[in-house]
Amino acid sequence: MKKKNALTVGLSVALLTSGLLAGCGSNGDNTSNSGNANTAANDTSNSGSADSSNNGSTATGDLYKDHLDISIAYMDIGTVIKDGQTDDMLKLIEDKFNVTIKPVNESWGDYGDRTKLWAASGQLPDAFFTDATSGDLFNQWVEQGIIKPLPDDMSKYPSLKQYTDLPDVKGAAASDGKNYFIPRMLASRNELPNDRGILIRKDWMDELGLKDPTTYDELKTVLKTLGEKKHVIPLTTSSIDWTSDSVFHNLAPAMQWWQKIDGQWKPGWMTDAFADVVAHERDLYQSGILDKDFSVPNMDAGAKFNQGKAAALVNTVKNMAYDVPNWQKENPGVKYIDAVKILPPIPAADGNNYLYGYYDYWSGTMFNGSLSDEKQDRILAVFDWLASPEGQKTVRYGLQGVDWEPNGDMVTNKHAEEKDFDLAKKYPSSSLFNGLSIWSDGKRYVEGYGPSEVEQTQKYLDEVEAQQLQTGQKAPVNWVVNAYAGSLNTGGGDVQGLVTKLVMGKEDIKEALKKFADEQMGLGLQDAIDKVNEKFKDEN
Repeated sequence: MKKKNALTVGLSVALLTSGLLAGCGSNGDNTSNSGNANTAANDTSNSGSADSSNNGSTATGDLYKDHLDISIAYMDIGTVIKDGQTDDMLKLIEDKFNVTIKPVNESWGDYGDRTKLWAASGQLPDAFFTDATSGDLFNQWVEQGIIKPLPDDMSKYPSLKQYTDLPDVKGAAASDGKNYFIPRMLASRNELPNDRGILIRKDWMDELGLKDPTTYDELKTVLKTLGEKKHVIPLTTSSIDWTSDSVFHNLAPAMQWWQKIDGQWKPGWMTDAFADVVAHERDLYQSGILDKDFSVPNMDAGAKFNQGKAAALVNTVKNMAYDVPNWQKENPGVKYIDAVKILPPIPAADGNNYLYGYYDYWSGTMFNGSLSDEKQDRILAVFDWLASPEGQKTVRYGLQGVDWEPNGDMVTNKHAEEKDFDLAKKYPSSSLFNGLSIWSDGKRYVEGYGPSEVEQTQKYLDEVEAQQLQTGQKAPVNWVVNAYAGSLNTGGGDVQGLVTKLVMGKEDIKEALKKFADEQMGLGLQDAIDKVNEKFKDEN
């Protein structure tokens, strides 16, 4: 994630309570909603005419004079937008743009499969969440007209345009040169130190007199000691991919990205450094440190950690504040940040800490290929407002004059001293809107932190991130090259599936990775390598 602008570090607590798991794979429930929340919209209403039986308040002036129903697919949207539910935030937004939002439900566990099914059956909603913003599936959707491109001129939507103009977003354009998605922004920089990491039981380390490890051998010793003394799993994870980034990131800082090796661009998984990381993961597994169930589908590693069944957890550590309620449920009376901390990264061989990096965005919003221009314009207008400072203040802190008052560019939160205030309970749709357009604009609009455990956890997170941003180094990744490479067909092979087998097995790692690469060459990988090297031969 990209460009290092001088932004206030950290996300608001309201943003985290959205279920913000960017880059993260939490399992949402599949709660049904009245109406069509669990099935995609069969009719995109391309005529743009209003449903005469559902006339919302007309927006100011004639800008949005025709009422429109818009169907949107997003995680658990059907649990927060329900018929007959009182929600003044939802009413404000629907009235402002003269729309009625028709929820199309999906969960963190099934959104990918649902989207593929809808696309294949011609039942995509008007707008939908996806992380397939590049690659083979994306290219297929473009070629078949399944998705609709963004307008060539995005100047009508200035809050979105600043993001669609970013180099790594432009670099992800389709082969026809058009952009097909609104990027769901993480921050206006590529460095996201709290996006990957290890949470560890600080209280247990203190009890046993254990110090923070500074080498991988010391890390193994700490984890093994915790496991043996407390009779728990030393390290749990539900993703071997995240384990690579969280535990061994400094061993190979660009392992997941295309790199220029000996003058040629190629995927990071084809490098010796990647094979070395897999070997380290196998060692953790075979030594009994890594959870033996890490590859079991839908295994809830976070629950194991909160329940005291594991000493450490590979996680998107920036979501600590979001996880406070889950911790409190399992550990009443024990403060999260008194018992848990982020383990400092093991330095690289040169002594540096290379910050975890990613594109500016993770995932995006795409549009049904048969959607009318009028409907797309209205949805883009909604998303543009949500991404604006006015929209961000609203979805994070509530309604102006009711929940907060302006304080220059900041806000004065009227609920700041209310220990148990929950914005999502007052306005259920806030947990949708604060992640629907963008995850974050990278700004914090309130000064200081409230007394609640969630707020104090967020304070700790922001302090850790600020310290790492100050002392860490950028990972050696060219994001523009990777945005282009990510849009190409590279064979479609399951690298992480292979890594899982290698970690659990005995096959020679380098030989297995080479055999896999040879298989992918004839399926598109060689062509992709040729295209990247031709286009970026002078780039590093």
